[in-house]
This record gives sequence, C-alpha cells and structure tokens, in this order.
Amino acid sequence: MRLAKFNKYRNATASLATREAWYSDLALDASDSVSADGLAIDGHSLYVKATGGNSLQAIDLNCPGKVGSQTTTLSGPAGRIVDWTTALHHDNLVAAADSQGSVTVWQDRIQTVAFDAHASACVSVRFHPTVAGVLATSANSGPTSGEVRLWNVSADTQTPFWHTNVDNGIDSISIRGDGQLLAASTRAGTCAIFDPRLAGSIDSAVGVTAAFHAAGRPTRVLWTGEVPFLITTGQSKMRERSAALWDQRNLAKPLASLQLQPSTKTLIPFYDEDTRLAYFAEKGDVIIHWADGDPSSATPLAQLGSVVLPAPISGCALLPKPQLGVMRGEIARVHAVVESTGAGQGTAIVPIPHIAPRRTYLDFHSDLFPDTRAPLPAQSFECWLDQAPVCIPKMALDPAKSADSLASLRRTYCSLLSRSVPADAAEPAADHGSRAEPEDAMLNPPTESENRLSKLASAPAGLEVKQHNMPSATATASVNKRTVEHHDPKVKPVVADQLARIPTKQGSGWKLPETDHARFKYLEGFAYRPTDHFTNLLNVNLRFSQQNDPVRVGPKHIAVSLKGAGGQVGVFCRDSPGRVPDNPATIAHGADVVDIELDPFDPGVVATAGVDGRLQMWRVPDIPLVGEVTFELEEYIHVTADRIHQVRFHPCARGVVAVLVSDIDAYSIYVYSGLMLHFIVGKTSDGIHSFEWSPSGDHIALTTKKSRLLRIYDARSQDLLVSGPAMDSIRPSRIAWLGNYRICLAGFSTGSRRQLALYSTDDLSRPLSTVTIDVGPGVLVPISDADCGIIYLDDRGSRLTHAFEVVGDQLIELPKFESPLPSLGMAALPKVYSDVAQCEVLRAYRLSSQSLESVGFRVPRKRPEFFQDAIFPDTVDTETPAVDTLAWLGGAAALPLLINLCPPDMKPLSEAPPVPVRQRTFAVETEQTANNTKDAISAMLSRVDEPDEEQAPSPDSESDWDD
Repeated sequence: MRLAKFNKYRNATASLATREAWYSDLALDASDSVSADGLAIDGHSLYVKATGGNSLQAIDLNCPGKVGSQTTTLSGPAGRIVDWTTALHHDNLVAAADSQGSVTVWQDRIQTVAFDAHASACVSVRFHPTVAGVLATSANSGPTSGEVRLWNVSADTQTPFWHTNVDNGIDSISIRGDGQLLAASTRAGTCAIFDPRLAGSIDSAVGVTAAFHAAGRPTRVLWTGEVPFLITTGQSKMRERSAALWDQRNLAKPLASLQLQPSTKTLIPFYDEDTRLAYFAEKGDVIIHWADGDPSSATPLAQLGSVVLPAPISGCALLPKPQLGVMRGEIARVHAVVESTGAGQGTAIVPIPHIAPRRTYLDFHSDLFPDTRAPLPAQSFECWLDQAPVCIPKMALDPAKSADSLASLRRTYCSLLSRSVPADAAEPAADHGSRAEPEDAMLNPPTESENRLSKLASAPAGLEVKQHNMPSATATASVNKRTVEHHDPKVKPVVADQLARIPTKQGSGWKLPETDHARFKYLEGFAYRPTDHFTNLLNVNLRFSQQNDPVRVGPKHIAVSLKGAGGQVGVFCRDSPGRVPDNPATIAHGADVVDIELDPFDPGVVATAGVDGRLQMWRVPDIPLVGEVTFELEEYIHVTADRIHQVRFHPCARGVVAVLVSDIDAYSIYVYSGLMLHFIVGKTSDGIHSFEWSPSGDHIALTTKKSRLLRIYDARSQDLLVSGPAMDSIRPSRIAWLGNYRICLAGFSTGSRRQLALYSTDDLSRPLSTVTIDVGPGVLVPISDADCGIIYLDDRGSRLTHAFEVVGDQLIELPKFESPLPSLGMAALPKVYSDVAQCEVLRAYRLSSQSLESVGFRVPRKRPEFFQDAIFPDTVDTETPAVDTLAWLGGAAALPLLINLCPPDMKPLSEAPPVPVRQRTFAVETEQTANNTKDAISAMLSRVDEPDEEQAPSPDSESDWDD
C-alpha cells in the first residue's frame, strides 16, 4: 500500500509581527493595476509606489518603524508606474514599467537604463530569473491583442531580440524558474506558453491552457519554480475567486483548483518553491490564504490556513529566503501593504512570519530548510539563446554554514569562468568593497554598454548547465571538496594502501590482454563460508527495475534496495557480515528508488535516484550501522525531466555523474559536475535501455529501444561517433566495456533467445562474435574484468552465473557457477580486494530474497605459492581520480594509475626459479623394466589370439555320407 503524500509544512502557523517590526507612516499611491503586486522585495530593500505614481520609494529592510521620512525616492519615469519588480540574481536591482510604455532600471538606487519598450501603456515587467541583463515586458495594443517583448539591456542599442503577439490581450506574464519558458495570462481566461529560444516561436505558442477562468475578469499567472507546473488565478462566472494548478504537459484541464469567496479584485499568487506552499492575497481584502502547492501531493491546492490583517491589502510580496529567521523555525515571511491602520497613521507594510512548530529551536532544522536559490546569475545570454542547459545555484540556509556555502558557490563559478573565458576577462577586480564583488568577478569583459550597467552583464559563456539543486546545509561547501580534493587514502583498507601505484602512458591501462588461447578454461566459482554472508535480509525489493542493479558494493559499504514507503535503501558495513538486524540502517529517499550508486572516489557516499526526479547523495556516518542511524543529505539534484532511469559516476573524474532521464518525447543523458550540468548526450526519441561510461571516461555507449541501435558518443563534444545494430528484440539489454576498444552487449534476440555479443568500438556494423546462451525471460547483467578478458553474466531469477573469455575476437564459454538460491542481482568489488594469494580473479556479492552471498571466482595453478603475474597484470586504480575534474571538462584525457597486485610477502612467478629437472634413479629404471614386461605380455597375448591355419579334410570325411 502506498502512503499518501502530504506537505510537511501544513502545520505552520502565521501571525502578524509586533508593531515595532512594521514599516509605517508611509504615503503611497493608491492606484491599482492588474499585473502589479503592489510591493517588491530583495535582500536589502522594500520597494513601493510613492504618492503621484511616477516614482518608487526604497525602504531599508533592516530598519522598520516609522520610515516615512527615511525612504529613498527612485524617480525617472515620465508616466505613472503600473508594475515594478526585483531581480532574483542580484540585490539592489529594480525595474519599473509605466503608462507611457517606458521601462526604467535602477542599480543601487541609481537610474542606469531607461528606454521606450512599447507604443502603448505597459502591463507588466519581469527580470529573467537566470540570465543577467534580460527583461520581459508586455503591453496591450488593443482590446483584444497584446504583445510580449524580451530585451537585453546590456546591449548597446535597446531593441527587442524577441517578441510575440498574444490574442485576447494580456493581464500578466511570468518566466519559469529555469528561464526556458514564458507564460502570459489573457483576458479570455486562458494562459499561453512560449519558448523564446525556439526558431519560429514568434506568434506561435507551445501550449495554451483551457479557459478555466471567466473571460473579461482579471487573471494572473505564476510558474512554480523550475518544474513544469504553473498557477493561474482569476474568477468564475459567478465572480468567485479561483486558482488552478496546471501541468505544462497536459493543459486540457487543471490538476487541481481552489475556490474562494466572490470578489471583483485581482487575486495575487505567490509561490515558495522550497516549501512548495502557494500564497494568495486579494487587493482590497483583509485575508491572506496559503495552500499546498506541491503537484505530487495527495491534495494539491488544499487550503492549509489563513491570516487576517487589520486593514485592506493593496500589495504583497515574499521575503527572500536568506533573510528569514531560520533559527526560529520561520519558513516564510509575507509582507503585506495595508491601507490606513488608524487615524493619522498612514499606510504600513506588515510582516507576517510563518513558523513551523518544533519542540526546540536550539539547533538548525535541516529538514525544514533545503538549500535555496543563491543571488547569482546562472547563464550567459548567448548560452541561453543557444538552448544550453542551465544550473540554478543553491546556497545553504544554516547560519553556521551559509557564508561558506555561498563563498564555495562563487569560487566554483569563478573557477569555471577562468577556464572558459579569456584570462583578462576572468581576472577579478582587486577590491570591489561591496557585496556584489563575487558577481563582478563573473562578468564578461567590459564593453561600452556595460560601463553604464556593469553589473547586469551576463554570466560566463562556458556555463553550459541545466538544473541542479543541493538541499543539504553542507552541500554547497562540499561541492568543491568532492570535485577538486584528492582521494583520501585512509578510506581504503591497509592491503590496498600497500600496493604500489605506477603511472603509465595514456590508454595503456585500458587494453585487453593479447592471447591466442583460453587461459581460464578451468575457472571455478565458489561461495565463501556462511559466516561471510549477510543473512536475515527482510523486505528486499523484489520489483526493482531490471535495467538497474538492486545491490551495490564498495570498499566499505553495501547498499541494497528494500521495500517500504519513501524509497528505502539499506546500508551495511562490508566488514560486518552475519545476521542483519530486523531494523537495519536505512536511507529514505522520499519516493520509490529506481537506481543506486556508490561514489567510486568517496566510499562514504551513496547516491539514490527516485521516480520524483531527484538524485540525492547521502553521507554514510563513520559509526556502526545498527539501529536508528542519521544519513546526512550531502548533495541534491532535481532534474527538470519527467523521470530518472539510471545513474553512473564517472570512472576517472571526481564529482562527475551521468544521469539517464526521459521527458514526454525524448530520452537523454545529463552529465553533471558539482553544481553544474555541462552536457546533454544522446538525446533521442527512440528511448534508451541503458548506458555506460568507457573506462577512460571519454565516451558513453548506449542502446536505443525503438531503433535497436548501439551508439557511442563523445561525452564532451556530445557528437555521435559510431553506431550500429544491437539486439533484435526491444527487451532490455545491458552494456559492459572491456577496455576502451571492446564492448559486450547482453540481451535478447527474436524468440527470447538470450545472447552475448562482442563489438569493436571502431566498427559497430556487425558484432565480432555472438553466443546464444539459451531461451529464457531473465535479464543477463554483464560484469567485465578487462585484466583477464572475462565477462561474467548474472542471470536474474536463475541460480546460474555464466562466464566467457575473450580470445582474440571470439567469445569462449567458461564453466558456470551455480548457487542454491535464485539471483536478484550481483555486484563486484575492485580487483584490489580479490585474494590474489588464492588465485581469486573476482570477488562479488550475490543478492537473493533473504540473503547476500559472498562469492568468488578462482583459477587453479601449478605453483600457487608464487604470485601469478601472468593472470594478475597491473590493474587500474579505480579508487583514485585519474584526471582533475576541471581538466576533464576542458578536454584533458585521463592518465590511468596502475596498481601492482603482488602482495609484499609473495614473489612473482616470472621471477621464481625454474622447476628442477628430476634425476634418473632406480625407481625410474624399475618403472622402465615394468613397462618392457607389459609390452612382452601384450605381444604374447596377441599371438595367442591369432586364428590357426586351415587343416586339410580327412579322406573319409565325405564318403561316410555317400550311401
């Protein structure tokens, strides 16, 4: 039974702040417009429209009280201001649109840009959420027609680089959190969605919602952050205020709706993408409502609470997350502009904090405060136009770590800038002396237009990234650590530490051994002692995806997918086998888990991917994993695609991970590094079964579903290098690399015949060799040993493990290993953990329904007292990064480090003395004499067996019968 999902903030309470925290004694303009919120806030100031309507008042956020005489006036527009907004990626940056079609921008309360945007009165203005210097404006050219324009205010001339006409007029606009789509609500009660980056997108919407709201009534639209959902507000035909939650992929009807009391005023929506709460405030009303805005909730848009203000509302806005009192459990703070609160008191701005109840507030509650959007631009204007993916930088909210988190985030961006732009452009200024210093270090080289708006320049052009969220308090600070620090040798067992690492030439560690005969035809599989097994495994997930592995093994830990609500993954210490307790240490992902991975360069990190589109990196504590254990969420990626299917860490570069995702019409592989998604590889509408990195990490091999092809891509240039036919069936197939130049593909042919095929990476037009194993339904999962040239096949649902050796271009079948229990999955350890003294070539763990069996594969040898260097060549060190992450992203090739597997107390067979020749002795002579005697006896017996010569008949032999 699947448990219903509810918003964990549903019990939050709201109350008005004390009057000492109000911003009172204000004289504001009372004129109203449909698209204006009536208030804008950034990290330093609050912005309201001053009396007269042609200027704004800036109020210091940290100076509440009677602020009527302490405000700063931002003047400049000739007409009456109809809408104004602040930038998400920069503090102290505000733009306003007026009734004469002009737009004015202020930086640090100084006017920097002013231009004519439309021939008629503007309706709304919005900053682009990810690209600095881009503005969206809208206006109505007639009663039934409107237009939206996009501007690059960093350009030398102010001309729109994109525009579109919208039928039925425009009430408001909104840009999605990742900057990819723009939505416009119309007077007809519908909402049109546009992609400004697509060719031919002018006057062509990518989607239009159904007419849920009544025509002719004011409507608003708001994206719910970076995910493909949006909220619209309006009125019904009976003038009831209504709100609807829409899925961008199905606009025929809303996912959910909310009905409020009748009114003629505009219903203003706000959305907190961290808590997934939606807030609704109506101008002229005294109540602010909030509802569950999580699209995956059991009851989306279910009303959770409301708060009553002392006077009618004329404006409302949410405070940025970094300014919240997180140590008091404050999850949000709404600021409402209310009209006169008493005789002679004027207009006031009332803070309304929302507090999540907790037993104590002594510690930071990381479960309440995931990492939030940082005030940094995420993409350059050119990359955005080229439809490059974008990263949304996130910062920690823990007061003890937020400064380090933001500093680490800025250093990450600056380091990427230094390798993607000219050196003179990447050098930061000597001393800026302001909070904008880290952002200034990210700007492009100054131009004439940037002299008048320097801080609106674009982010570095090399940041080709999409979406990446990291919600733990230490996640951002850990990105650089996980990306650039060297591997800590203390996490490896002593036996592996004592092995010598030998730097070699490029590619020399990723080749198959050259042999003309089968060297492992006597391969023997065996099970370790029962005391080395993990028993009493309860609730093993029997329905795990056949395309992935439900068990993962690392040097220190073993991760197993378990049944249960919330996507549970059991984690065990590898050095503590035996009976598993009934309540093992478990990671709760939050949704059903589809794949599990262990970081090869950090054995204390477990990665889980769920059906909710999140990839989470968990830190395993260095304590006995017994009973209740807390796993710290170290990194977090929320992919904007519909679903995640597979996760694979880069084999040579730390912190690089590839994720197989799918949208409604395409599959693709996202390659992330730290905060950023750099590459999108293999995008296809044919579907993708599985993929694997090449051993050097330069290429990605994948198999498609509909077209049934095997393809190899360059991971960095994203180019298709070679392609060829794969298996004949559309059933799942799995890939394994054997060095850099051979690929093994295990899958199905027609008639459910299970096959193993060997390909050369130079030519995929036909396999070098194909072996038909049998007919069956179980998926074959290949595990490769490039040092020995052996492919092991885990037969899911069977008790067998098949093995094949690559000899030249042929696949030679080796003896099978049979276990008493059917297999649910098998995972192998690196070669350094095999017992080479016992000629063990592979150590693995085999999962069944109630146990985890430790198994091995060994080869009998004549002189086992010596190290068998003929079958144990120097192996690649898979636990140490072979290339720096930034260098790999820049195109550098990995140089493998090889490990000599010879134990210190053993001597290689190649250096062993020759076998002594046995001298001739009496025993030898006796044996020779015995052999001669046997030969003589054999000769005598052969003569006895020969037939006698025919004897002549007697004379009377026939005469006796003559009578």
